[in-house]
Amino acid sequence: MKLFAFLTYIVVEIAAFAGLVAWLTFGWALLVMIAATAIGVLMLRRTAAGVLRDLGEALDGQRSAGPALMDTAILAAAVFLLAVPGVVSTALGLLLLVKPVRAVVRPAVAYVGAKRVASFVEESGLVTVLSGRPRGYGTVVDGAVVTDQRTPAEPVVDVGGPGPRPGYRELPPAP
Repeated sequence: MKLFAFLTYIVVEIAAFAGLVAWLTFGWALLVMIAATAIGVLMLRRTAAGVLRDLGEALDGQRSAGPALMDTAILAAAVFLLAVPGVVSTALGLLLLVKPVRAVVRPAVAYVGAKRVASFVEESGLVTVLSGRPRGYGTVVDGAVVTDQRTPAEPVVDVGGPGPRPGYRELPPAP
């Protein structure tokens, strides 16, 4: 699948450059590509400064960190697209540097990020029960609520032997 996507990208980039050459001639098409990359680098400096300012304000608690973090991810994608040679990738990279376009793309970035975090959490076993169904291996704590507020006479020590600790049990693997 990855090979197919890469080959599709190559075909699309070659077709786009061939169309640009047919429209402008080779010399002008090459000049347009160089100029677009230079404009992208200049826009990148300005956009990166704005995103870093937004991140600084988020660290100071003046604004929410979510949009600034998503803009950072979008900016990283724009840098990648500008670094990859080609008409289509350069045009997409330039588009991602424009603030209204980033505002439109931001919800998709949030969705993809949330899906990746959820996938990581589920694969890592950090969350073992989702919607009442056991998932993978995990630890369940068997215990009771203690209402007595006295401190114990001896400190609680973790014995750390093989198998689950006392009061814990392992979940069976998911089918």
